[in-house]
Amino acid sequence: MIALWPAIDLLEGHVVRLLHGDPAHRTVYDEDPVAVARRWAGEGADGIHVVDLDAALGRGSNRPAVEAILSAVKVPVQVGGGLRGLAAVESMLAAGAARVVLGSLPFRHPEAFVSVQETHGSRVVVALDCKAGRPTVKGWTEDSGAGKASDVARLLAQLGVRALLVTDVAHDGAMDGPNLELLREVRGCFPGEVLASGGMRGPGDLAPVVEALAGGPCGAIFGRAVHEGATDVPSLVAARSALAARGDGKGRP
Repeated sequence: MIALWPAIDLLEGHVVRLLHGDPAHRTVYDEDPVAVARRWAGEGADGIHVVDLDAALGRGSNRPAVEAILSAVKVPVQVGGGLRGLAAVESMLAAGAARVVLGSLPFRHPEAFVSVQETHGSRVVVALDCKAGRPTVKGWTEDSGAGKASDVARLLAQLGVRALLVTDVAHDGAMDGPNLELLREVRGCFPGEVLASGGMRGPGDLAPVVEALAGGPCGAIFGRAVHEGATDVPSLVAARSALAARGDGKGRP
């Protein structure tokens, strides 16, 4: 079955969603991140996806809020944003993160990434935040220089990476549907877990994502849609159960 990961993005101490990854185009939600995480966990989310945007952009940190979320819920929490070395990764894992999400490290500091992968590979998710099919770094602001997402996915598979988070930045926060073509391209090169992100709207997106990512484990990240009430975790759980009952939930063995 497809795993469901609602997202909490933190910027300047607030829960936000960015449009196309641009901090200048943000929506700020009057939400307590800890209360939101607790609600989603109680409603059946498989995990919580947390991003410290200030840390990702290199201009601050929301570590206290991240740690409060980690302490508040029993479901897995994966954390990304500004984790640019082994010490930062190990500090976040020691704080209770089930997994860390690494965006810039694999591209900007490959030797450090190899060290992290060798030590904590089962708890590492590599983020492919793509613009025009090419992974970006530094909070989605710079091209990684590594080529197409499919080429990067193939190389990461060879390095033993077990999970990728694939986002089309052009769809992120827009609620206009995921980039299924990008997901298919990555799946063709990567047999491990792939988390679909960017543009997810609600239950109707689950079946197409499962189909695009057939052949390996998969998940979906929901941000704006769950913050603004376009969908909610119980609806997503029910839709997933319906897929499984029809035999369509084969994206996660």
